[in-house]
Amino acid sequence: MRIAVLEDEAPLADLLRAWLEAEGHHVAVFDRGTVLIDSLRKSSFDLLILDWIVPELDGEQVLAWVRGHLDWPIPVLFVTQRDEEEDIARMLLAGADDYLVKPVRQRELLARIAAVSRRVHGLAAADPVLEQPPYRINTAARTVTLHDRPVALTQKEFELAAFLFRNAGRILSRDHILEAVWGHRPGMNTRTVDTHISRLRNKLALAPENGWRLSGIYHHGYRLERVDESERGVS
Repeated sequence: MRIAVLEDEAPLADLLRAWLEAEGHHVAVFDRGTVLIDSLRKSSFDLLILDWIVPELDGEQVLAWVRGHLDWPIPVLFVTQRDEEEDIARMLLAGADDYLVKPVRQRELLARIAAVSRRVHGLAAADPVLEQPPYRINTAARTVTLHDRPVALTQKEFELAAFLFRNAGRILSRDHILEAVWGHRPGMNTRTVDTHISRLRNKLALAPENGWRLSGIYHHGYRLERVDESERGVS
């Protein structure tokens, strides 16, 4: 997953990054709430780990912004020293998915992350066949069909298609797509994403007449979304 960590204690931030990257996650660390929110305006993540007591905007304020502005219910895990029952209940009621009290333990953190991910994304992500009519994506056979007819895709085009359909409805930043499809390559040209998106849109005929739209989101990235019946006659 692509994970954002809000933590202003550098030693702990480095430790969390090490634990998460050892599990194969991509991690971005922020030491101020305002900086994280600035990043969320143009980047996308699969999970947020928030400390409560941080400079400028605290974790509670960041959570309120996230639940009020993001286009999907991104999972949020609090990791903080505040251990009062009232504090825990307050954050869970405000929209946090889970809550851990410092000092955090590695195995418990990783287990909580896995549990939150299962609850939010569901078990369908493990299904090798993704049905998104009129498309059918088989991740085991690495095939895509449109109206039951196979569509020839390159390896990266297939991986991009599978990623987009599994995240249908979400705005995905170019950096997020790069990390998920091409792996973590700092400084890689985001035009790679644009080129592959254009090819995929044409090859899969991602247009209203097929019930889908793949749109560019200005200064952000892309979103694949279903089209209402009323729009399906519009090109």
